[in-house]
Amino acid sequence: MPEQALAELEMGYRDDEFSSTLQGQFSSEKSPYRCTQIATNHWQIEQSGEVFTLDIVVVVQSPRILGLFKLPVLQVKFTFSDTAEPLQEKFFHRFHQYFHKGGG
Repeated sequence: MPEQALAELEMGYRDDEFSSTLQGQFSSEKSPYRCTQIATNHWQIEQSGEVFTLDIVVVVQSPRILGLFKLPVLQVKFTFSDTAEPLQEKFFHRFHQYFHKGGG
């Protein structure tokens, strides 16, 4: 059985917004990552020239309500199969660069 590594995040994204970022600039021609949509809210990511397989599944959660604001919440589950830890770290570094909101 393949070795798997799991990670989960809660993110302030709508599912359509997450999908368009993941399938847009994050996995563009200049990116080492290729994204294939498997089903609604389920993608597989591969990296050119590497043993790298990642499944990403998102589940829409109830929004957070802060006064008059409703903030979207996604549970994002990452499942790596037979992927070395340095490649996982490199992926998350790029992922956080593309998906970071706010700050400054």
